Amino acid sequence: MKKWTVLMLVLSMFLLGSSTALASGKSSYRGNDDHRQQLLYCKDVVSRLNQVLAKVKNERTRTILKRMIAEFKAECEVIGGSTYQQDLAKVNADKAALAIKFLGNDHAGSVTLPVILATQGTKGSTITWTSSNPSIISNNGLVINRPRNNDAAVDLTAVIRYRNAVVSKTFRVIVKSTIPAMSDSDRVAKDTAALQIVFNGTDNAGSVTQALKELPSKGVNGSSITWTSMLPNVISSDGKKVNRPAYGSGNSTVVLTAFIKSGNISDVKIFILTVKEQLPDAQKVAADKAALEIDFGGSDTAARVTRALDGLPAVGANGSTIKWLSSNPNVLSSDGKTIRRPAAGSGDTYVAMTAIISSGPVSDVKVFVLTVKPDFTSSEKVAADKAELAIAFKDNDNAASVTRSIGLPTKGFYGSTIIWYSSNTSLILDNGILINRPARGQGDKTVTLTAFISNNGIGDVKTFSVVVKQQ
Repeated sequence: MKKWTVLMLVLSMFLLGSSTALASGKSSYRGNDDHRQQLLYCKDVVSRLNQVLAKVKNERTRTILKRMIAEFKAECEVIGGSTYQQDLAKVNADKAALAIKFLGNDHAGSVTLPVILATQGTKGSTITWTSSNPSIISNNGLVINRPRNNDAAVDLTAVIRYRNAVVSKTFRVIVKSTIPAMSDSDRVAKDTAALQIVFNGTDNAGSVTQALKELPSKGVNGSSITWTSMLPNVISSDGKKVNRPAYGSGNSTVVLTAFIKSGNISDVKIFILTVKEQLPDAQKVAADKAALEIDFGGSDTAARVTRALDGLPAVGANGSTIKWLSSNPNVLSSDGKTIRRPAAGSGDTYVAMTAIISSGPVSDVKVFVLTVKPDFTSSEKVAADKAELAIAFKDNDNAASVTRSIGLPTKGFYGSTIIWYSSNTSLILDNGILINRPARGQGDKTVTLTAFISNNGIGDVKTFSVVVKQQ
């Protein structure tokens, strides 16, 4: 045993350089396009192994070396033989013929629709694709997300393979932005004119009582917008914090300035807001009680609760604190986040959700009586999922104006399976991917999308009509 260990150590020393070369040589063969260099390197590895073989006397070791030499000789023959050359000729022919198929009026310099990428060459090569920016164009070319403001260059690289022969080919395409081409001055002018603040609740510029719903950071035409508050301790520059003046100190006037910019062109727009002083505690509690509502999930209402509540406010619009108590926390928790519906067929369960509204020494309560429905049967699940089923549109698209792929849910909230079928798969595939739009002059096209909703053998159908706009 000791003699064999020593022999293996000596053999390892002999093979150290050759083994390293062997490993790197194989890797080089896989990725190096210099075929002649690959062949010379392969023959050099065989020569090194033969040198080691001449120095080794142990028959067992010699047998191992002979097998290694035979394997590498066979690989050298593949590299240098006619089989490889024939394979290489096939992939080169498929590379020369390979092209991207564009839809509609698209071309490499202007892509607005998905692209068709071949996965098989005419000579039998397999072709795999990689996108340099899959968030813009997916690796298979079927999903395209056009950038909003600026065109995007994407490299689509095809790896063409036939047995041991591999080559690649890269295509550059320009994905057009969704913003129509216009000058920076026009863009800034249009975005300045359209810019508005979005308020929460019943607030308006003359009566601000809570945080602003939105201060847009982008104009509808692509300008960038930044905001500055004259009194950030009253209204923060992002509009997310509003500190109303104390009761009796009077209202505060705040100037919000929007800076609209595109390229080297900029403009400003000023909004003057009145932040109302706080109410006295009694009025504050009364106002928050009157405005208080529960935010139900999905299509639920107080008379039909089937899922956890979306929101139980902890603070009123006027600053009151609100705490909640459930009369039956085993069915619906006090925070509304956990629901345990009665078993199917056992009847409804009633839960009183009590809100305690407080400000300073003043408190009041508001009670909401909710009807928690028992678990649905399969037919009820199908009906509920059908009632809530909707298509998700992107950006400014809607049913009457489809210009991009649409989202088609495959599972309902209550567990139903949903399968979709398109009446015109040359425009919209069954999975909602928009692969084509009618050419300019052909007119808009209506597509019917049919959803088959099923649950445990019970099924129903719901149809949606959408209009695919011409280019």
